[in-house]
Amino acid sequence: MRQLIPLFSLVVACAEARTDRTIELHKVSEIEDIEVLDQEVEQLVAKVRQCAAAGLAPASDCYCQYPGKLAATKHAYDRVANKYPNWTDGSVRWWGEGRAFSSNLYLRGIRQQLEQPCI
Repeated sequence: MRQLIPLFSLVVACAEARTDRTIELHKVSEIEDIEVLDQEVEQLVAKVRQCAAAGLAPASDCYCQYPGKLAATKHAYDRVANKYPNWTDGSVRWWGEGRAFSSNLYLRGIRQQLEQPCI
């Protein structure tokens, strides 16, 4: 059974869930690339939460209700994975401009969720 909301919540919100393969980003171009993926993931998570709250589908299947947003997220992930293949088995952490706290994405978790088929 797919667990989208808990998984993506972990991916987006939980810096403590870093693996021992956390890559710290400092280059502006790398941060810009990962922030595109981060924004796509956040937008998809928002849609999934709306779907689940409205009872449109089980939470684990809600991401399939938004094929356009899912495709955009997959495209952003693929772009990052192709450009930075060494990032895909762990997490990345970065500090956005003007932010007091770091951001973190667990790319293996995103990949695993995006590989789940929509039925």
